[in-house]
Amino acid sequence: MRVSLIAVFLLLLLNIAADIYIVKRLPDRCRQGWRRALIWTINTMVYILFTVLMLFVYYKKFDLLMYYLEMIILGFFMLSVPKILFLAISPLDYIPKLFRAKPLKLFTPLSAVIACALPFLLLHSTLYTRKHFRIAEVNICSNKIPQAFDGYKIVQISDMHLKTLYGDTAFINRMVDTINSYNPDIVCFTGDLVSIRSDEMFPYIKNLSRFRAKNGVYSVLGNHDYGDYYKWPSPEAKEQNMQQMKNAQEQMGWNMLNNSSVEIVAASDTIVLIGVENWGKPPFKRYGDLSVSYPALYDDKYKILLTHDPAHWDTVLATSNIDLTLSGHVHAMQFKITLFGHSLSPASYIHDRWSGRYDKDGATLYVNDGIGCTLFPARIGAFPEITVLTLRSEQ
Repeated sequence: MRVSLIAVFLLLLLNIAADIYIVKRLPDRCRQGWRRALIWTINTMVYILFTVLMLFVYYKKFDLLMYYLEMIILGFFMLSVPKILFLAISPLDYIPKLFRAKPLKLFTPLSAVIACALPFLLLHSTLYTRKHFRIAEVNICSNKIPQAFDGYKIVQISDMHLKTLYGDTAFINRMVDTINSYNPDIVCFTGDLVSIRSDEMFPYIKNLSRFRAKNGVYSVLGNHDYGDYYKWPSPEAKEQNMQQMKNAQEQMGWNMLNNSSVEIVAASDTIVLIGVENWGKPPFKRYGDLSVSYPALYDDKYKILLTHDPAHWDTVLATSNIDLTLSGHVHAMQFKITLFGHSLSPASYIHDRWSGRYDKDGATLYVNDGIGCTLFPARIGAFPEITVLTLRSEQ
């Protein structure tokens, strides 16, 4: 969880500017005496509270507030984003004054309606969207897939960020039951099981032990799983946190592929499942080593790679002939609007591959939108995703 103090400062400035503008647009009776003092007292308290919270996050002082941090940030966004949009849209009414004409009376009421609707949209995204799964069914066709693996079913999930579920084991049970109903051959988890510390897993160990897959459950680590976003009292404490992560996954019956691989056999045919530790673009650390995971990167076997960050795919294409890569990490930035088969998200301006399927030079990347949340517990149009991939042999 990386927080830029400059971004926080700019956000506060925008909020102050929006409040000044809104107060000036209020009727005179609302801008006088005790009413004005009350408005600015409340606004100032919100500014101070948000600044203190962000400083806690920046300096990794989580113990006092980490459990409800996302809810607090959501509350601030429900207050600030509508005001900022009002500030951006309402002044358009005054453009005609540049030409000595009367101001319009269109954009101020329009921006007021949008500002009032946004908190309800965020509530819907918190209470409904993030609790309802989207099932993505994908066929992967290749003449490298052995005939014995025709119809082989892989279920991919990613980015649970268990802290942001706030103990909702019923949600995890529904996810597990949904996945089990597809009778998968394997279940693959592509990183970020937790947000801050491995003890987030403890309430869910029993639930996440219930997967039923013929060839098992396989997982890799994401950037949040290493405990890099927590200020540990010592290196030994951080290492203990990582060991706790490994022990809990072993207890759940999951197979961690930490820069390692496994061959899956059906009849006399074989495919290879490869897993790397997190490998991302800076500032995200690179723990993964593909050549250690599977040295024979150019052999003729059908190879599937689990790697948390889709930014790794360019390197994968350049250094191997891996056929199918499964990733997560982006969550579509928890904001995705799909119209006429095309998806829109601010993630597209930051990430080259941010959601869904990508094909290049005979290889395929699939980016799962994840299950949980980071920073704020809402998913605007970006439903939690369960991906069901079916291998189809063209031999």
